[in-house]
Amino acid sequence: MTVPNVIILAGGRGTRLPEAARDVPKALVPVAGKPILEHQLERLSAAGFSTVRLALGFRADQIMAFLRERGYSCDTVVESAPLGTGGALRFAAADLPGPHLVLNGDIIGDFDFPSILTSYVPGHALMVAHWREDTADFGLLDVRDGRIREFRARPAVPEPGFINAGCYILEREHIGRLPDGFSMLEHDLFPVLAREGRLVLHEHQGEWEDLGTEMRLRRTRERLGAS
Repeated sequence: MTVPNVIILAGGRGTRLPEAARDVPKALVPVAGKPILEHQLERLSAAGFSTVRLALGFRADQIMAFLRERGYSCDTVVESAPLGTGGALRFAAADLPGPHLVLNGDIIGDFDFPSILTSYVPGHALMVAHWREDTADFGLLDVRDGRIREFRARPAVPEPGFINAGCYILEREHIGRLPDGFSMLEHDLFPVLAREGRLVLHEHQGEWEDLGTEMRLRRTRERLGAS
């Protein structure tokens, strides 16, 4: 099964990265010698994806300059006002046929994209999930029979479980259910699909990091090497 479109949600301001993203957009924060975005583009290219669209917003000019300097031929769309993850995706996907492989712009991981595509069930959305022994920094996923049934708040004490790994497959019908303007996938779409039994889980067992906070970024840099 081939997913024709890849969309990276790279328009965030990086408000939880006040030091690392002080002068650059979050997608260009360096990790192990290269920006987060470049880690993602290299993985996608290695998996055979040739068409990638970036949903940009804050400091979009810096990201577009980076793409030109590195010779990347990504398509870009730029929101005129913050739209959230849901609004940004709806805006970016407006003229594209589905389904779409979607990545959050602040994650890196050795995703097995062919396996993810194999797990996709037409008519359903797919969320890649990652198992953590300590999920205190993340919301928990309630998983039953290979589907995500509910989204739970961060546990008050350390607890193992599945978390959202920030990689999805979504069809046009799913994206069309998002409201116009600002919306969040995590609040306005995924819980609805979960209640309907239409959110399939794909477990990622490899390397994965969320780089959305200074603490997570620092830990990853220490593990992978200098920025």
